[in-house]
Order: sequence, then structure tokens, then C-alpha cells
Amino acid sequence: MAKNCVTTSLKPEDVFVHLLDPWRYPEWLLGASTMRDVDDGWPEVGSRFHHRVGFGPIKVNDRSKILEMDPPTRLVLHVRATPAVQAIVTFTVEPTAEGSILWLEEVPAGKVGQLLRPVMDPPTHVRNKASLRNLADLMQRDENKADAGTEEKAEAAAKGKAERKGTANRTEPQ
Repeated sequence: MAKNCVTTSLKPEDVFVHLLDPWRYPEWLLGASTMRDVDDGWPEVGSRFHHRVGFGPIKVNDRSKILEMDPPTRLVLHVRATPAVQAIVTFTVEPTAEGSILWLEEVPAGKVGQLLRPVMDPPTHVRNKASLRNLADLMQRDENKADAGTEEKAEAAAKGKAERKGTANRTEPQ
């Protein structure tokens, strides 16, 4: 089993929003190259998203299916690259005083996965650690953009208020 975690200043609800956005997985998940499709029912239990995974010229079509979901604390996916390469991926979000801790646990599924586990766990651990760091960075960038947008709106509102006040205080020459 490969288990990793990352801390973030975001609330669990905000972390979970990112986990439920499969179109952004290629931005943070090492090995995910492109999204192909998302089921209409997403993010209901049983719905899937379809993407390509791999490194360099070796890529395969993959799909991930929601097995369990308890927002904003738990998301369990069955990931399947090939009949032999499958895993159960569990994301757990724990609230903290400063934000959240996001855990990612990946366990091989199927007999082949269990046989390859001793060989695959170390590189999976390294990949997942980097992926979580990428996700934390992406979430922080998104948060900073949202904060900047809020600040810009507040500044524009204050400027507009000042301009309206200045206009209201003007008197026409007589």
C-alpha cells in the first residue's frame, strides 16, 4: 500500500471540490496526460471519468469510477488502466485548525496487482507524493486567484462608491 499526505490551508470543502474536478487531474496527477470524457452522472457513485495515463510515448486509456463518496471527507475510486493494472484509490480529507490534511492511499486491485505490489508500492509512493504536492500547489494557486478576484472586486466597489459619493457632493455652479 502506498499512503501519502499533504497539508493545505484550504478547508476540506475546498479540497473536495478539486478532487471532484476530473478535468483538472492531468494538471496535478503524475502520469495523467489528457482527459477523454466524464460520465453525465458525475460525481455520483458509479460514475466514471476517462483519461489517458503513461509516460513518454507509452500511454493507455484509463478510467476511474467512484466507489464511495462522503463529501467533504472521503472519496474512493477504482482506477483501471488495463485488466492487469488496477487499484483502489482512497482520498481522505481531515480538517485542521490551519486548513486540511489530504491523504491518498493506493492499493493494487486484483491478483496481478497483489503479486506486483512489492515492486510497485515504492514507485507508486513516490508518484503519489509528487502528485499530492502538485495538487496542493494547484489548490493554492486557485485560492490566490480567487482572493485576488475578491480584492479586485472590493477595490472596484470602493472606487465606485467614492466616485458616486464625489458626484453626490458636487454642487453645480449657480
